[in-house]
Amino acid sequence: MAYIYWLIIFVWLPIIVLWAINWKYLSQYKKTFLYCVIWALIFSIPWDIWAVRADIWRFPPDTNIGVLIGGLPLEEYFFMIFVTMLVSTVVLLLKRYFEIRANT
Repeated sequence: MAYIYWLIIFVWLPIIVLWAINWKYLSQYKKTFLYCVIWALIFSIPWDIWAVRADIWRFPPDTNIGVLIGGLPLEEYFFMIFVTMLVSTVVLLLKRYFEIRANT
């Protein structure tokens, strides 16, 4: 369960806070977020599956909830999706910040 707790604290909570504060601005970019997540999954899933099968890294059963999809724990898919969301959110907010700053 440690993986899901890590996701909650370091990924989901920051996303919730950033989106709560910046909903109006970020909601304009729903398609952008969707495309970013799709591309992240397309590139990350095969790599992760290969890395687990090649024994490059592992996901110890006692650190996740035990639901596996393609040999990867469900939390790994959550990681790919929500870290992409978090990074995309931060990038868009930085874009907005520097645009505002450049116009003042």
